[in-house]
Amino acid sequence: MKFCPACHKTYPTDYNVCPADQTGLQSTHELQPGMIIRNKYEILDQIGIGGMGVVYRGRHLTFNEMCAIKVVNEGVAGDSNFLQRFQTEAVVTRKLRHPNAVRVDDFDYTEDGRPFIVMELVEGKSIGEVLLEQGPFAVPRALRIVTQAARALGVAHQLGVVHRDIKPGNILLTKDEQGQEMAKVLDFGIAKLREAADGDGKSSGMTMTGMLVGTPLYMSPEQFMGKKGGEIDGRTDIYSLGVVLYQMVTGQAPFDGDTLYSLMIQHMEGNVKPPHERVPELHLPEALSQVILKAIDKSRDERFQTAEEFIAAMDQLTGLPAGPWEDAVVESSPAPSKAVQSPITNVRTPASPTAPLVPPAPPGPKTTPAAKPRTGTIAATVPPEVPARVPTIAAPPTPPVAPPIAAKPAMAKTIAAPPPQPDSVLVKSGAQHVLLQPKKFGLKHFLGLVALLLAAVLVAGVGYLKYQSLQRLRIEKAVIEVLNTEPDLSKAALRVSVSNKGEVVLDGNVLTPEDRKAAEALAGAVPDVSQVINRILVTPAAGTVVVAAPSYDSLVSDGNKYMDDGKYDEAIACFSKAAAADPSKGAKDLLQKAQQAQKAEELLLKNRR
Repeated sequence: MKFCPACHKTYPTDYNVCPADQTGLQSTHELQPGMIIRNKYEILDQIGIGGMGVVYRGRHLTFNEMCAIKVVNEGVAGDSNFLQRFQTEAVVTRKLRHPNAVRVDDFDYTEDGRPFIVMELVEGKSIGEVLLEQGPFAVPRALRIVTQAARALGVAHQLGVVHRDIKPGNILLTKDEQGQEMAKVLDFGIAKLREAADGDGKSSGMTMTGMLVGTPLYMSPEQFMGKKGGEIDGRTDIYSLGVVLYQMVTGQAPFDGDTLYSLMIQHMEGNVKPPHERVPELHLPEALSQVILKAIDKSRDERFQTAEEFIAAMDQLTGLPAGPWEDAVVESSPAPSKAVQSPITNVRTPASPTAPLVPPAPPGPKTTPAAKPRTGTIAATVPPEVPARVPTIAAPPTPPVAPPIAAKPAMAKTIAAPPPQPDSVLVKSGAQHVLLQPKKFGLKHFLGLVALLLAAVLVAGVGYLKYQSLQRLRIEKAVIEVLNTEPDLSKAALRVSVSNKGEVVLDGNVLTPEDRKAAEALAGAVPDVSQVINRILVTPAAGTVVVAAPSYDSLVSDGNKYMDDGKYDEAIACFSKAAAADPSKGAKDLLQKAQQAQKAEELLLKNRR
């Protein structure tokens, strides 16, 4: 891509001069603040980056509205399958018009052919950020947020879209027009369209076979098993959203492990400790635990079958009597007054930890507003040796003394140190699991492990491509800065391009051979520059141009540059001449690659029509 440093407009790579003000254009591999794409969006700054694309904060020049612009990286822009999936994301997400889902406003291509999506810009913090700053959510707030997210997922599921990566970081908390807190589900970018192709019931096949999509802490068992296409449905999102709800009310994920394999085994076979038992000090209701455990059941058939069922179950929880769980996150206050020492009738007693909540006693004559204290404050004033769940706070009666246990030391030992229950045993590593349960490691586990390794290799490859792109941009910027230190070279407006191997190509015209040599020397002094290919032409005062005869190396270098710029005809011509000049070298292989790339581009353009 090229841009004008004067008006900041962008142009295709075959432009050399800005048509608007005749300023010499500069090359760049990334969008920069101030650039204008498609003559209507101004790039303000970068707000996010991933393996497949970069997200910028932008402004619509005509409407003067802020927006988010998601642009595909150069490294994957030539992948026709990915471009098809990216366009499908824009089309399907555009149909997903829901107040709790991010809105898509536009889809277009940059001047150098990279597709981009213009989305609603949402300001706020994610659930993950709020958990880190404030700790567990109060139950009513958590239920309200998760219900809003489930509504957006329900609409998406009706359109045939499965999000596949529900996690705290993809649910943003913002404010609506009335200033009320609302949830926004982000990043439907890895969603897969499950509509039948041509009515034959087959999936579109745009998700790579065997590729795991999601975040391991929140992935469903069927995702770990490598299921794909129509085998993944909305119940996968319900599982992930249930895990998010578990973490919101407890402050902890239901599963944790040192390795990906450990997490996979726990999601597929591990036992979940109910939230009210995981953090008893928060006094969570057992009914809430039952809803969460149903949402994250190992079997899809045992979970809520639709988002609407999940929402209905959460709506029923809002009708429970007020309890300590409504104020689970409160600050401690001074010692309570005598009015605080009134019976508490809406908590479970220690004698029956799994019993349902006891409805409150009929209200008596009102005395003072202090008679209904915040339970979080009461819990903060109870001495450590007094149980938090007791029928009354004021002067609890001394429990009857049990018979002495000292006469039976074996029994006392058993009572003092009960054996751990199976539910509390979590596998901490893959090796421990194999030693404890070797018979359960079957073919499906091996295939899941292989799929995880392949996914890791793919992510590493994409990261390497991004690293190369940033490296080229850094070297190019350094060379331009050092050339601008010389007044004669700064006036010449030389063009600089960098290959993945650190080869710098200099283009342009200078007045003297000394300027040409100085430019080459300055560029070669920049760190990480492996070679300088000097294509600068000396234009004497008489107007004649001295051009060096092209060599094999210069032809190959020119061909590689044309390949980077997408000029496959020129690249094929350069590689053909190089192969004719020296058939013993690798120009023939480069020629074949250029021809294959040209065919792939022609096929992509044909499918786009």
